[in-house]
Amino acid sequence: MINMTTVFILAGGKSARMGEDKSIMFGGVNRLIKECQKASIGRIITLCGAESRMPLFEGEVWPDPLHCNSLVEVIRWSITMVEDDILLIPCDAFNLNYSGIELLINQSNCIPLDSNGRRQPLFARIVSKTQIDFEGESLNLLFAKFPELKTSKFAKQFENFNQISDLKNHS
Repeated sequence: MINMTTVFILAGGKSARMGEDKSIMFGGVNRLIKECQKASIGRIITLCGAESRMPLFEGEVWPDPLHCNSLVEVIRWSITMVEDDILLIPCDAFNLNYSGIELLINQSNCIPLDSNGRRQPLFARIVSKTQIDFEGESLNLLFAKFPELKTSKFAKQFENFNQISDLKNHS
């Protein structure tokens, strides 16, 4: 059965700290799309950043609107563009697989914790938009009212990777 959740894969960053485009590392966005399909996600949209990046990705791809100048603005805009429940997935979710996606889509609003106990708002599960602080100037403020999802079994899947040294935690 197809789940009525829209996944936004966040793939518009410059990957400056990593030194290479994270959206194509370790199977990149295409791998994440396949994991979402295994979890029976109904709609998967890649937020690609600049329009010139659109050809890098398969499926439904949205460039950032011209009025958006930050990731927070892009996320704020994108979640107003769909009526479905939403799951955010960063393109550097190298450890994420369908089981972690299934866990998240079976939750209400939440922010999962990674294996270091840090909130990971780039994996936000959004069922009710009323808890979003649309005036929030950071991801943490945008989702400040969302409860934490603590799960030691899946926490490693909710890690993200910003620089080469982070890759030691990639499974």
